[in-house]
Amino acid sequence: MSIAATAPRYRSIVLSRSAIYGLLLALLALAWLTSMTLGYRLYTPGQVWAALFANDGTEAATVIAGLRLPRALIAPLAGAALGMAGTMVQTLSRNRIASPDTLGLNAGASLAVVVATIIFGVQSLVGLSLAAAFGALATAIVVFGVAAGAGGLSPLKIVLVGVTFASLAHAAVEILLTSNEAQLQQLLFWLSGAFVDRPISLFFNGLPVVLVGAAIGFALASSLDAAQADDSTAAGLGVPLAAVRGAAFVAVSLLTGAAVSMAGPVAFVGLVVPHVARRLVGLQHRHQLTAAALTGAIYTTLADVAARFVIYPVEAPVGAITAVVGAIALLVLLRRRLA
Repeated sequence: MSIAATAPRYRSIVLSRSAIYGLLLALLALAWLTSMTLGYRLYTPGQVWAALFANDGTEAATVIAGLRLPRALIAPLAGAALGMAGTMVQTLSRNRIASPDTLGLNAGASLAVVVATIIFGVQSLVGLSLAAAFGALATAIVVFGVAAGAGGLSPLKIVLVGVTFASLAHAAVEILLTSNEAQLQQLLFWLSGAFVDRPISLFFNGLPVVLVGAAIGFALASSLDAAQADDSTAAGLGVPLAAVRGAAFVAVSLLTGAAVSMAGPVAFVGLVVPHVARRLVGLQHRHQLTAAALTGAIYTTLADVAARFVIYPVEAPVGAITAVVGAIALLVLLRRRLA
């Protein structure tokens, strides 16, 4: 087929993806505005604008700028980070049911935050963010190392090792919390998996970490495209698999660690979002990662809004909302694989 013949098709794909990105950006803006206006008290877009740009010290301005704005910034940032991390995890493991949750990365990051607080006395937001990133990276090394040592990196084996490690990490967290009641309330702040009552400083601490992780992911996009095939094919295409996997693990750890440090372990976002991203834009990772970031941001923002009304007037943990959706998605995916 000639280049001239393929040009119209290429332009249609580009236009289609451009339209998808435009739609996702519009949905994200709408989700953000919904997060700012809906809650225990309802506010108009005009009140939101006045609170952000002409704060007059009223109760509405205080609630909007002091309480709703931090969660409306942290929720999409954490969702974007988990969406991109999930995309890379599924490629690295060649397993469509893998995610930072099923591989134990969220649990490892949470355990690192608990250990850093209780044993090493870390209190700063920067210190806890670094601990979460280190915990996610250490977990990735352990999970893939154990799976490789057990006879090869089969997709099922990686998930089984990850789920096992996640269970151990959760048990360790419970033991540490039970034996250190003085730290219990502070640590529950991190481990509840929610965006409510988070200081805006968490957003500014997490943003550069997410940007670094995303930059590494996009730099590896073409190599990740090749890594979707088997190892021999990827190596034949000139992909340095060990280096790519190592760099991708660092990116996933930074993204997962940043999300956990800001919001706690928000479950299954990294499982659901990559499937949506692939259906929207295909298998090229530069598009997958972009769509996953936008879709993840929309998903967590809307989940945060839903959490305000599920058991109104009490607010539910957003992690419970994403866990229910993720569990249903996981069952559907497992049924398709076994069919």
